[in-house]
Amino acid sequence: MTALLDTLRRSAGRPFDLLGVGECSLDLVYQIPLRLGEPLPDKTSATAHEVLGGGQVATACAAAARLGRRVRFVGAVGMDGAGQALLAELAADRVETASVRRCLGTQTRTALILSGESGERSIIEWRDRALCLPPDHVPVELIQSCRVLHCDLFFPETSVRSATRARESGLLVSIDLDRPGPLASELIALSDLCVVSERFPSLLTGLGDPEAAAVELSKRTMGRVIVTHGERGCWLVTGSSVERLSAFVPPQIVDTTACGDTFHAALIVGLLDAADAGQHDEEASLRSAVRFASAAAALKCRDIGRRGCPDRAQVARFLRDERG
Repeated sequence: MTALLDTLRRSAGRPFDLLGVGECSLDLVYQIPLRLGEPLPDKTSATAHEVLGGGQVATACAAAARLGRRVRFVGAVGMDGAGQALLAELAADRVETASVRRCLGTQTRTALILSGESGERSIIEWRDRALCLPPDHVPVELIQSCRVLHCDLFFPETSVRSATRARESGLLVSIDLDRPGPLASELIALSDLCVVSERFPSLLTGLGDPEAAAVELSKRTMGRVIVTHGERGCWLVTGSSVERLSAFVPPQIVDTTACGDTFHAALIVGLLDAADAGQHDEEASLRSAVRFASAAAALKCRDIGRRGCPDRAQVARFLRDERG
């Protein structure tokens, strides 16, 4: 099993802490005064409408930058206004985007997000098939400038190639998977930190029992497996055992979009903090990082989409208040 802290300590001193490779999106967010679990009427009026940067890896990069880490993002956008807006928003969060691919004659990925009255959301995504990020667009020199690679399956071949090079270059490899897709098994095998959504283990393994599926998933990677369960917390899988870790109650629920991305980012930041502080207790540091990530995700709920991602001072204050 990967020694997370040792891996991060060996890469100390590199110019960037985190390299994100994967999805970015322009999100059209509509808040509606309805519960999304119930049938929608033929017509309703939104109570708020926002246009925000999104995409799971790009949002995780923005969240990590707000938490004080040095971040690069590599993805693909179209040569359109949406792409320019996305890059400008990432730049405002101090995310380096020089290597993002601009695809001529292609539209940037977009998503329509309905946010219900209790903060739940439903997403309709659209992607131009011509939007691509070739594997050779992420050179090994760029990878070696960072300490952690965080990727998804939006560009499967590129993620697997990047993860392979990252492991060879001494990076910690973190992955965000919410549904199986091409090369999912290959990417899982390369991961050091495999954080997946609640339904993913069963969808991948075909096992109906969620706990058995999570344990089976852990057998397919040398890394640590965490299964997120939203407001019910997460599972930390170790060998054949599953430990349930609770979530924090959000101080306010406006929108849950980007909570998972924020959790991923804060988990990575928490582990980097532990390594940089000279911590050596792997298990205690991982649980502390999960607690930090859960606090960041709870705070994110206070605002719409990526706009709600907290900074380090806000998370620290929230954790102090929780301790009483």
